[in-house]
Amino acid sequence: MKYIKSIELKELDGLGVGIARFSETMEVISSAVLNGGIAEADALFIMQVPHDYDCMDPMKDILRVRDAFGLPENSVGMMTAAEVMYVFNAKEAEYGGAKACAIATAGLSNQVVAGEPLKDWESAHKISLKRAAKMMAGTINIAVVTESPLTYEGKVNLFIPLVEAKSAAMADRGYRETGTTSDSMAVISPKGEGRELYTGTGSPIGIAAAKAVREAVGYSLEVRGEHPVPADPLKLLDRLGYGLDVMWALSGSRMGKEEYSGALRSYLEGDGMKTFLDMAAFAADRADSLADDGNQFILPMVSRICSVMIGIEPDLSGGIMQGIAEAIAVDAGRER
Repeated sequence: MKYIKSIELKELDGLGVGIARFSETMEVISSAVLNGGIAEADALFIMQVPHDYDCMDPMKDILRVRDAFGLPENSVGMMTAAEVMYVFNAKEAEYGGAKACAIATAGLSNQVVAGEPLKDWESAHKISLKRAAKMMAGTINIAVVTESPLTYEGKVNLFIPLVEAKSAAMADRGYRETGTTSDSMAVISPKGEGRELYTGTGSPIGIAAAKAVREAVGYSLEVRGEHPVPADPLKLLDRLGYGLDVMWALSGSRMGKEEYSGALRSYLEGDGMKTFLDMAAFAADRADSLADDGNQFILPMVSRICSVMIGIEPDLSGGIMQGIAEAIAVDAGRER
């Protein structure tokens, strides 16, 4: 790309560092650890930290990396626990004459749905670490470099397609989550006249940037072997508003609460039920929307799937997840 002089992978103390040097001083707005906010930069780097990094003095650590490689004082620096030597990459895209390059690292272990409380972060973290085996915890760092000068408003506007494309890359791989708790982002553009004001998802720059981000983040996740795993059924139901108290009330069972709790846990055991509930929760909103729009196929289709997978035909008139939760509550509370 015109404004990227070089892309390098280096190593310091056994940890990777991805470096992008620019061909001229660029304007930056970012949430980076080093030179974040509004800045000018001649280089960008993403450094790997240990998965048990204590964050006691991140500025000291990031300055040590910058100086070890002789990078300019105005360099923008980010941190991640993902394996930089594997996941660091740059992808270019063009649309309607606009060009953009996305520089990214990505790894998941603390993924969340934006706006949802961190109720089950620990178990998700442990699952990711177990699945990744020898790999470390991760986060998502993205820098978008444009060939067009941008106004301040244009720089801020470009974060919208950037973040949406990041979440789209996760959705491409079946994730309900929208990102991680420690994502870091940057928009980088050259100085100059003729600055672009509008860079939203419908603009040529926005589309080019989103395409590049989606590809770069997707590449990182694939290289790292990141894929979603089914959620724990009880925790999933609780997150959707169907905790134990609600399920017991819905069941109409003569069992006491404690006895019903054991029956429900037993009922939900097994990979088949776990997978079914996870997929149902993932697709429920879409299915409800299709039904509300008058689609005549979706509810009978879901009902048949329920019959095959869990042996019950729920009343779906009040919504997919409500019908499934009610049916499970009643079935789990039956005397065997």
